[in-house]
Amino acid sequence: MEYVIGIDGGGTKSLLHMMDCDGNFIVELDGGPLNLNATGKEAVQAELKELLFRAADRSGMPLANCRALCIGAAGAARSDERAIIEGMLRELGLRGIIEVTNDAENALAAGCEGREGVVVIAGTGSLAFGRDRDGRVCRAGGWGHLIGDEGSGYAIASRAVAAAMRSFDGREPPTELLPRLMEAIGIESPEQFISFVYRQAGKQHIAALARIVNEAYLAGDQKAAHILTEAADELALMAQTVLGKLRFDVRPIPLVCSGGVFSRIDVVYERFVQQVSAGGFPIEAVKPTRNAAYGAAKIALLSSRGAVS
Repeated sequence: MEYVIGIDGGGTKSLLHMMDCDGNFIVELDGGPLNLNATGKEAVQAELKELLFRAADRSGMPLANCRALCIGAAGAARSDERAIIEGMLRELGLRGIIEVTNDAENALAAGCEGREGVVVIAGTGSLAFGRDRDGRVCRAGGWGHLIGDEGSGYAIASRAVAAAMRSFDGREPPTELLPRLMEAIGIESPEQFISFVYRQAGKQHIAALARIVNEAYLAGDQKAAHILTEAADELALMAQTVLGKLRFDVRPIPLVCSGGVFSRIDVVYERFVQQVSAGGFPIEAVKPTRNAAYGAAKIALLSSRGAVS
């Protein structure tokens, strides 16, 4: 029996999803990191070999039966990295179609079961990505926490910490963000924010504090409300920018809302959808219930059938 494989390759772990050529689930399993920049070529090749051979063993089907494989990871769609990954897969015995995509494209397919539409990812970072009827792609945002990632968990939390410090100084009115953030971090004085932000916390630790901003908002804090409203508007601007540059046949246009900000902060999701719709775009917003490895497998399945969307 022939089958397809989708792989979501992250910097700390990977996930493989195998389905038959009718789209039926066969097996799903996880593995180690598949980031060329983080771990190097030899480590990625060894991990791919272990992951694929384990999938073949678990399913009882040889790699030669794989009709198509799609692997996606941040930055993997660049031509140089794509060629390296394709070469690795061919060396392992893959004879079918190989697609190397970015992680956003997999998230889009996971949410809309196809390739035409727009996805906005708002997790630790943020970006918008779209693919239209002609296969053209467009993206906005995703420039990293120092110069971009507007509307992300990191952006929300960092703005909240800044607002808390301005409140402590007396430059802004009192806000619930100050005591709530101090309690969440486990510090006794506002001056300790300096050590936490600049010496202890990584991006993910800071981004996790976005939930505290939501809690302050739900308690009626106006500064928290302003920060979350601004985040939703920034994400909507990303979506509108991508929607405006592409041409879609599907109506309504799938708008996949992926990431923890959308799934955990209702006010951001609701205002985001409202603002995008107010821009005159005929969208249908969806929160994905499938993972990115499933999305990659769907892309592989469509490629095996000669489809582009």
